[in-house]
Amino acid sequence: MAVYSVHLPVGGASAAADAAFVREGFSGSAFLFGPLFLVWRGFFLAAALWLVAALVVIGLFAAATLSAGAVLFIFFLMHFWLGLEANRLIERRLWRQGYDLAEIVAAPRLEEAEMAFYREIGPSAEAATAAAAAPGPARSAAGVIGSMPEPDRRGAGR
Repeated sequence: MAVYSVHLPVGGASAAADAAFVREGFSGSAFLFGPLFLVWRGFFLAAALWLVAALVVIGLFAAATLSAGAVLFIFFLMHFWLGLEANRLIERRLWRQGYDLAEIVAAPRLEEAEMAFYREIGPSAEAATAAAAAPGPARSAAGVIGSMPEPDRRGAGR
């Protein structure tokens, strides 16, 4: 069973509608794809640091101070570390964007975690979120400026 952290924006009328769910634990996609994962998620500074570290390791290999096995082991460790810390990077970005940790939810899949979270916060928060997102009532055409503001009374003034 996976564990998800739920982050809500501080303030705002539709906080529950803007909830962000982050899966806790090891990130397999970050482990497998490494710097591509960083670029895909928009962590450009981290991707640049990754590139610098990779160039240093390759430079040490080219200078014959590291063996090929050591280079492979270092790259494995870099990918493993990123797999461990990828979700912390996502949570830190949410924190910088003004989100706070609101809840921890355990569920097999993301959809079930979302349902469990919204069920727990109750219908009042969902109704407030729906009311904030729903369009307002249509206004009357009393202030319409034009040749025929009231189409049913076209010939009444003649």
